[in-house]
Amino acid sequence: MFDSYRYENGRWYRAYKGPLTIGNRLDILHHTYLLLLDGNLHLAPIPPDPQGILDIGTGTGILAIDMAERHSSAQVIGADLSPIQPSWVLPNVQFQIDDAEGSWTWEKNSFDLARIRHITGAIKDWRRLILEASEFLKPGGYLEVAEYEMKLYSDDGMLRESHGIYRYYDPVDKAATSTGREFRIATHIEPFIRKAGLTDTHRSIYKLPAGAWPADPNAENGFEAFGMKLFTQAKELIEETMRNAKSRKIHSYCK
Repeated sequence: MFDSYRYENGRWYRAYKGPLTIGNRLDILHHTYLLLLDGNLHLAPIPPDPQGILDIGTGTGILAIDMAERHSSAQVIGADLSPIQPSWVLPNVQFQIDDAEGSWTWEKNSFDLARIRHITGAIKDWRRLILEASEFLKPGGYLEVAEYEMKLYSDDGMLRESHGIYRYYDPVDKAATSTGREFRIATHIEPFIRKAGLTDTHRSIYKLPAGAWPADPNAENGFEAFGMKLFTQAKELIEETMRNAKSRKIHSYCK
């Protein structure tokens, strides 16, 4: 069941639990986060010798592996629906096939840090996910969520509402919302964290460049992967979005 895929619009998609594109974009995104965070893997002030770290939606496992290298005292668990992680890893890394929205099988009160990163569009019930994660933290443990808002901004006026790259996000968000999965969740997560009983909350906002102006040759792949699965009839919009993404004249970013 977990290795079932289907082929649509020239791309492979997971046949179970919704679309999950396979590729090295997740690793590129990981390195982008490292640049944004000045080389830090997390912002939470966890103890220098953590014992348990959970990476929810680990993808290729690159974050979990880096966590294990940097925190050798910790047993790091990376959980994901897709078994696309490497098989040869450090002894303190373990990858498990698990559904973040299913029943969690780990021991409660066992993690110093739980990480949720870049699973926007994959989760139906964020409130439940945040509550579930909080119950598996040790007393004094941290939950860190890193998601981006599915909306573009520009500081210099080079991005216009008429641009395809700007118009792209609204129909994508509406299409995702119609399936029960909201893309613009980043601005709504904090209340869920507070309702879960977590205290000492802190919100940091970073600008994540979108398109080719910061010299990212892989930008177009992300737009196509998101868009083609959700609305296959909008070929012209996707093509214009790709052209805009390649343009160095449009200085857009998300956050």
